[in-house]
Amino acid sequence: MLASALLALTLAGPGTPGTPCAPGDTACVAGAKEPLRDTILSYVGAIDGTIDPGAWRALGPEAEPILAELAESAGELPTRRARALEGLAALGGARAEALHLRAARGTALPRAVRSAALRGLGRLLPSDRLVRELRPLLDDRDRMVQAAAADVLARRAPAAGCEAIRARALGEGRSGRGRLAAALTRCGR
Repeated sequence: MLASALLALTLAGPGTPGTPCAPGDTACVAGAKEPLRDTILSYVGAIDGTIDPGAWRALGPEAEPILAELAESAGELPTRRARALEGLAALGGARAEALHLRAARGTALPRAVRSAALRGLGRLLPSDRLVRELRPLLDDRDRMVQAAAADVLARRAPAAGCEAIRARALGEGRSGRGRLAAALTRCGR
């Protein structure tokens, strides 16, 4: 798998094995200065398949600031930003949670970034909080974001999430049911 090969190259990369990293040096891993960033860049740039969450976690907590920087960078392609959010969701933690919430609510952000943030929130938040945070996004002006929020709610918080999805679809009539059809099916209509 691509992720396994990249991880192996990172671990075998340049640097002096056993050399400790300086505290706060986000580019340092096992004594090498650039392999961590290079690995992250190769992961976010991958065009085939997904990166296994275990591969992201194997990068360790030093990957968090690099991933956060990429996810928030307006200069990065939306697909790369979305991949960085995937990595942050795999790592977890308060910073990942806050960044995902900001991105999900960021109406000026690209749809791919917002959708990745919604999927990440599905992994990061407990179901009661997930419903509280995503319910307002069922009313988002971007219909694809609405559908993505509904999908996450149907998958990760089926009881209260499905109730919110049904209410939204009922309020919109036929157009709402069509856009939310996959989530409604998952909820058992």
